[in-house]
Amino acid sequence: MADRLLWLTSKMKGPTLRVPPPALTLLCLFGLVLSRWILSGLTFKFSGQIFVSIILVVTGIAIGLIAIRRFYQVDTTVLPDEMDSSSALVTGGIFKISRNPMYLGMATVIAGVGLGLGTWVMLPILGLFVFWISENQIKAEEHALVKIFGSEFEDYKSKVRRWI
Repeated sequence: MADRLLWLTSKMKGPTLRVPPPALTLLCLFGLVLSRWILSGLTFKFSGQIFVSIILVVTGIAIGLIAIRRFYQVDTTVLPDEMDSSSALVTGGIFKISRNPMYLGMATVIAGVGLGLGTWVMLPILGLFVFWISENQIKAEEHALVKIFGSEFEDYKSKVRRWI
């Protein structure tokens, strides 16, 4: 279990401490709740806030589940620490819109929860999440995908944006 929460890998760019994206998402959500409690003065409210928040959270979860389902449909690994065993480059369905819909879904959930809590701290937390995932997860995954799929991945990469 602990090896799923944090792992050390040297496959891509030398030894790098990796925080699995779901764990990072939970950490960000905890940060939002904590910031709402500690920094209660940095909040906002607007009409329909909870409704918009729920829509974002449900959309984020749906995006992530649709992406995971697509991976299972083509019988390839969904786990980032098992990139070397990728058996197919997934480019159909939601992957025509975003190269990283699972991470997009996680970011959308963070935005929805932050909006629901009405905390301005959501903005830097969401920004840090996107930066961390882009620099420490996506770039390493892209490097591995180039090694595995070569020009097929490069072609896909040139047609579909990293996030949206």
